[in-house]
Amino acid sequence: TGNGTVTSNPTGINCGADCNETYPPATSVTLTATPAGDSTFAGWSGGGCSGSGTCMVTMDVSKTVTATFNAIRTLTVDKIGSGDGTVTSTPAGINCGSDCTEAYNAATVVTLTAAANATSTFGGWTSAGCTGTGTCVVTMNQAATVTAQFTTIAARWPDSGTRFCTD
Repeated sequence: TGNGTVTSNPTGINCGADCNETYPPATSVTLTATPAGDSTFAGWSGGGCSGSGTCMVTMDVSKTVTATFNAIRTLTVDKIGSGDGTVTSTPAGINCGSDCTEAYNAATVVTLTAAANATSTFGGWTSAGCTGTGTCVVTMNQAATVTAQFTTIAARWPDSGTRFCTD
């Protein structure tokens, strides 16, 4: 779902534009993948390549190698209101107190959980299709912002009965 380029050494492949090249038999070709700014490189398949480092192919026969790029989408949590608390995510990444923005691969399902601190209550979610006070589930098909509202609990004196003031 993402974008990127693949280049070769010796030169010839510059895939975006030129994804096929003929090399003399027994030539060792090193392929390098570079993701675009909105993507990550997920890895190689075919031609004897795997993993996410460079791919080395010996041209003993014609080969096809696939480079997989995944689009990334940014999730941002905005905390509003007079109270305070934290918002965490599964999969990990958001720990909002300190880290309120995270990039996830496209189509990743992210579950947000809010926890008010001792002097606050969690008032609920708004945005990205989330409502209520339970967990917020966001599918990262596009960049998203979720708002979490925290409200300060009003201080109350314990009710100990009647109070009298005298001069």
